[in-house]
Amino acid sequence: MPEVTSHAHGTPSWADLATTNESLALSFYRELFGWIDEPQPMGENSYYHMQKLNGLEAAAIYQQMEEESNQGIPSHWTVYFTVDDADAAAGKAAELGGTVLMGPMDVFEAGRMALVQDPQGAVFSVWQPKQHIGARVKDDPGAMTWNELLTTDPDASTEFYGALFGMERVDTTDMGGYILLRVQGTEVAGLMKITEDMGPVPPCWTVYFAVEDVSGAVADAQEMGAEVVVPATDIPEVGRFAALTDPMGAHFSIFKGS
Repeated sequence: MPEVTSHAHGTPSWADLATTNESLALSFYRELFGWIDEPQPMGENSYYHMQKLNGLEAAAIYQQMEEESNQGIPSHWTVYFTVDDADAAAGKAAELGGTVLMGPMDVFEAGRMALVQDPQGAVFSVWQPKQHIGARVKDDPGAMTWNELLTTDPDASTEFYGALFGMERVDTTDMGGYILLRVQGTEVAGLMKITEDMGPVPPCWTVYFAVEDVSGAVADAQEMGAEVVVPATDIPEVGRFAALTDPMGAHFSIFKGS
């Protein structure tokens, strides 16, 4: 795939991992996805580990803040959505019933962000790019390829994100009630209702990474201490996926299109 040079307003554009074990996470994802670490100083003995594929930014990993770990917040991936104005987006999210958990604030010269919780409880970030546009590689093996919202109320969620980002809802007839979300005519994310058979899953945004071989990647991840949440599964005419937790407990998924 060609280098990504920009992301449209309302598009998932970045993902980073707050982990309880930075060194183990770096090793795990390097072996699984072939990421090359390029650490960026954040403070004394603190780094934002930019992960690259073929020299292009794919994702990031950092040691979870003590404040979060003291609250019992587990390792987790956060999905970022590009916006034209982070302050306006945060204000709009609050008007729509969301909660601004942090910011808006500048992240050095990289951009401006806010951390938001939607009315159903899913957490995400809005990102107004400056020097950092977000992912400069997508859909290639090892890169982010899809994002998905698990929610208790699909109708309320689609209304919230539609009003916030201009997302268009597309209901599917052959995917068990799965909802597609479009931005400027392009499908950028999916949405599904949390069901009882999923277990005690909180509302959340999840990230999918592309792989060459789903079953092989699952086996490799398990050898390194990951757990399988959903085994390698075919989606007719779409592709094959699996859902995992890394050795520190952070949820993510892998996917290969058909």
